[in-house]
Amino acid sequence: MNTKIKPNYDTNRKNLADIIPLPAPFTVYIEQTRFCNFKCFYCIHSTRDQENGEFKKLNYEIKHMNFDMCSKVVEQLAEFPKNSIKRIVFSGLGEPLANPILPELVKLVADKKIAERIEIITNGVLLTPELIDKLINAGLTNINISIQGLSSEKYEEICGKKIDFDKFLENLKYLYENKKNTQIYIKAIDATFENKEEENKFYEIFSPFADKIFIEHLIQMQRQMSKLQSKVDTTKNFYGEEVDQTRQVCSPVFYFLQIGCDLDVFPCPVPGLTRRISLGNIKDNTILEIWNGDKRKNFLKTMLKMQKNIIPDCKGCTNYNCIVDPLEYLDKDAAKLINLFE
Repeated sequence: MNTKIKPNYDTNRKNLADIIPLPAPFTVYIEQTRFCNFKCFYCIHSTRDQENGEFKKLNYEIKHMNFDMCSKVVEQLAEFPKNSIKRIVFSGLGEPLANPILPELVKLVADKKIAERIEIITNGVLLTPELIDKLINAGLTNINISIQGLSSEKYEEICGKKIDFDKFLENLKYLYENKKNTQIYIKAIDATFENKEEENKFYEIFSPFADKIFIEHLIQMQRQMSKLQSKVDTTKNFYGEEVDQTRQVCSPVFYFLQIGCDLDVFPCPVPGLTRRISLGNIKDNTILEIWNGDKRKNFLKTMLKMQKNIIPDCKGCTNYNCIVDPLEYLDKDAAKLINLFE
């Protein structure tokens, strides 16, 4: 077994300030479903059955993106310069495996050859041997699996749902044994475990099924989940590394796009963003037009002016400091970078 204990980010990167503006997003998230089989305590889905809960306030329908809608997204992504998009990730407010046409969507992206990597971020519980075979054969390059506990009882506590834990492990074993060239990253958040013994048990149980494995630090991914603030140590990033808490410029928005289930185009990967922060909708403009459009340019200039907090969906967000490394630090170059977006 050659499992590596390391976080799932690329350390072979260029200094972001030297390469923006980019001709295309490096990473595109496609939210091809809003259905989820869990109600994890740290996610806005935990409020979806509450009449006045944060999920209901989004005023979003819980639905799948159909094949025609996703085809439109993929066709428009193909308009960007060849080899400019690095990753297409099926992720968003829902659980990607909940959409029964997901293997077809993976194949759609693979056949277009518009990205080096085609990924899924999933809780993995809906995996079956049949679904695994379909995803692998469709061209999936990476699957990132979030573990929520070390027993069925712990899953019920964290996610509001009891699972067949032994069956889950059987399916992960099948995935690893039949993955071909697909890379498997298995992760958990530190708040899932009560002590070092449980962390060690996590590695013992799941390392045999992963190429890479890591325990990530709990962050407040969704701004609405303010109740997490008392549980989150904001001095550390996603990977447990110390952060510069004086940083102000959000760098992911310079290389990210998220396509929502209603075809809104959002500037970052945070699930559950409101339509207020949408840069446009592909029913009205293409993704390429939105990427190069004035609304996005003005949004980026607001960031470079250190005015992130005047944007309602960005006010109080700490993700820009939790998922970036020093090569993405833009504060010191912000004043001169503004001119690039005129």
